[in-house]
Amino acid sequence: MTAAGRGRTVSDLMTDDFDTAYTEPDGSGSPPAPPGPDRTGRFLVVLDAAGIPRAMTGPGGRGPVVVVPARLDIVRLLTSADLLEALDGMAGLVAVRAGAVVGVVPVDALREEAVRLLETAGTELGVDSDPPGRSADFPDPVRITCTVCGEDNEFEYYVRTKAYTCRHGPHRLVPPSRRGGA
Repeated sequence: MTAAGRGRTVSDLMTDDFDTAYTEPDGSGSPPAPPGPDRTGRFLVVLDAAGIPRAMTGPGGRGPVVVVPARLDIVRLLTSADLLEALDGMAGLVAVRAGAVVGVVPVDALREEAVRLLETAGTELGVDSDPPGRSADFPDPVRITCTVCGEDNEFEYYVRTKAYTCRHGPHRLVPPSRRGGA
């Protein structure tokens, strides 16, 4: 890993210029739809009754919710195929610490950081190049409770639109917002 990305985390890119709102599920089994673009330019993170982000809108409109730990290393984040797939149409990331929303990272900030890393990284971009003796800093995991079995599943990051298998049984992980739906 290069010096350009070393030590930078999601919290270095996030902003606290966002609002939150709580919503009740509509019974359809689908996550609530966020409102349209905010005329003030602020982000809105819609939370369920448990405080889990379920929807998000930004200045450019609606987008999927991607929840990541605020301590997650930027290079690890930007080398994730799941994140790169989710970038299209995304308003930004929701950063959490100890289960609480602490900020959002606008998608434009992610793109600028990716370009900066590519321009400065050269051939050393690989994430497996930590020098010997450096301890790995593991971020706080994101915990999602499966409504099928009631067990918690831990993820380094969680993409709401991706299907996951529950880690506690041979069944699909059904988060609380997907209750009653497939």
